[in-house]
Amino acid sequence: MPADAPFRWSPTSAPTVSERYDDVWFRDLSLGWAVNSAGQILKTTDGGGTWGLKFQTPLLPGGRPIYLRCITFANALSGWAGTLTLGQRLYRTSDGGESWRAVNGLPAAAPVKVCGLFAVNEDVVYGSGTNDPSDGAAMIKSVDGGESWTAWDMSPHASSLIDVYFLTPDRGWVVGGFSDNPRPTYDNVRPVILATEDGGKTWEDRLKPLRADFPEGTWGWKIQFLDDRLGFVSLENMTRAFIVKTADGGRTWTKFAVTENANIEGIGFLNAMEGWVGGWGDEDFASGTSSFTTDGGQSWKNADTIGKFINRFRFFGRPVTTGYAAGKTIYKYAPQAQATLTAVAPSVGFLAAPAASRPDDVATYQEGEVPIVVTVPPGSHRIALHIWNRFGTEVRALLDEMHPSAGPRTIRWDRRDEQGELVRHGIYIYRVTIDDRAESRVVALR
Repeated sequence: MPADAPFRWSPTSAPTVSERYDDVWFRDLSLGWAVNSAGQILKTTDGGGTWGLKFQTPLLPGGRPIYLRCITFANALSGWAGTLTLGQRLYRTSDGGESWRAVNGLPAAAPVKVCGLFAVNEDVVYGSGTNDPSDGAAMIKSVDGGESWTAWDMSPHASSLIDVYFLTPDRGWVVGGFSDNPRPTYDNVRPVILATEDGGKTWEDRLKPLRADFPEGTWGWKIQFLDDRLGFVSLENMTRAFIVKTADGGRTWTKFAVTENANIEGIGFLNAMEGWVGGWGDEDFASGTSSFTTDGGQSWKNADTIGKFINRFRFFGRPVTTGYAAGKTIYKYAPQAQATLTAVAPSVGFLAAPAASRPDDVATYQEGEVPIVVTVPPGSHRIALHIWNRFGTEVRALLDEMHPSAGPRTIRWDRRDEQGELVRHGIYIYRVTIDDRAESRVVALR
């Protein structure tokens, strides 16, 4: 950031290392919520000074876990959280996130995974999904504050959909990827930015004039609009990094390459010129690199000091007075005098930090099995261990055991998925659930 800026980024007190935070939502400078890879929803009422655990997703019948991806609030009381789990795609709260209940009975056409949510006002809420092109693209909408939902197929316009953003109940955007291949994959999609002016009845791909300029294997990931004209979208690609920018309300877009970074996800600009991107950082999903620009995206420099593995930025004010980012922890952007929050390590629990990790890094295993060390509390009724890839796709149910013996034990993952195939190198998230508690870790396989 500029050398004379009176602001800086600092980690808040949300636990680090053990979780990846996929999303954060703030109603004002103090009241906010976050979702993480342990299947938890956290809440703060003091701008990140303290966080309280408000919800732990349960195991579904049959032992399947729930992966939370996104969160939105219509006001201080009403909110929704989306998941990547078909058995339970949506949760809602009516008491400010103090308690959460499952939303059942979504229409058959609803997204298989809810990757993006946006509450326009107290009545109108949109959801989008899925990030996996093999699942198909769809959207959901409520016009009665989440009491009922409609859904529709988006496959004529997109093969995958991730983030959604609306300026008014009728005018908004959703981003993802499109391929005319009958079997679309992450490798053959190109980005789309779909715009609607009539509440989702009709859509136009505003990025179509530039689509051929992007290599296959590129898709839209996150949206940020600073006002009704200035907006940005991050484009994910395993080995490269791009953003696009609009200055005319999303009608036309300009492409910028992000140098010395790749596989980006989160995007957050302070104004037309100064902004950050973050994400996985490389095709191995291991570096978590963040980058900063002061010339509107034409050039970039490393910004790892702000935080790593960032999937979402949220800002307040014009000019910006406060910002938050979700990644390895929840980070806060504030004046120097206010940015004094100190991150805390996770409280001692039942899941040990991987032996291959360092305090400030992702655990990396060059070869062999991944040992997962758990200390089972006395009187535990059930222990389960599940593994996801970084897209939130479950790859293995490694353990589901009733009445486990108390004490330390080591569970070894042989790097194979549910079909017995060796998984590719990259980032994986494993979660251990013991009764109504869960803890997760992130590991990199080489």
